[in-house]
Formats: sequence, C-alpha cells, structure tokens
Amino acid sequence: MTTGLISEDTTEWIVLIPDVEGSLNTRMRVRETHVKEMIQHIDSGLFQMGGATLDGLCINGSAIIARAKSEVDILAVLQADIYARSGVWDLDKAKFISIST
Repeated sequence: MTTGLISEDTTEWIVLIPDVEGSLNTRMRVRETHVKEMIQHIDSGLFQMGGATLDGLCINGSAIIARAKSEVDILAVLQADIYARSGVWDLDKAKFISIST
C-alpha cells in the first residue's frame, strides 16, 4: 500500500540540516510558517519528528526523522520549505543517514 511517498519499501532517515551562518533572525521570523508547512508532511507520515539542533543554547540547524524511498524524495520536500526558500537552511550541507529500526 502506498500513501504519497510512504510505502512498504521505504527507508527511515535521520536528516541533519545546518543553518546558514547568521540566519537565526530569519529563522525566527518565518518559524510559524515553517511549522504550518510541516504539519502536512507529519500527517502524511513522511516526517516522524523533528526540531532544532543546538550548539549549547544556540540553534544551528534542524534534525528530522523521515520515512521515504530515497533522500531525493525528502530533499524535494525540504527545498520547498520556507526555511530553504528564505535562506535559513544550507541544504547543500544536509546529511541523510539511513537507519534501521
């Protein structure tokens, strides 16, 4: 059975996305839009959970647990997110780690 990007032949991923240096103010300004945009991907099962990564008390990126066929499928969704569109995320440095649970 397939639901969007989710099917029996999917893989679970840890996705680590660093922020562009100096983008914290932009991140906070567009955060509400980001959260609203993420809800549809959580509801679809693509994203299992996520949140900000920290260096001490400073936000320096995002971590997401995703379930999809490939990192390309995840990247397509991330590229459309407000954090990517507004220059918060440095998607060129994103890391996709496949995991087995």
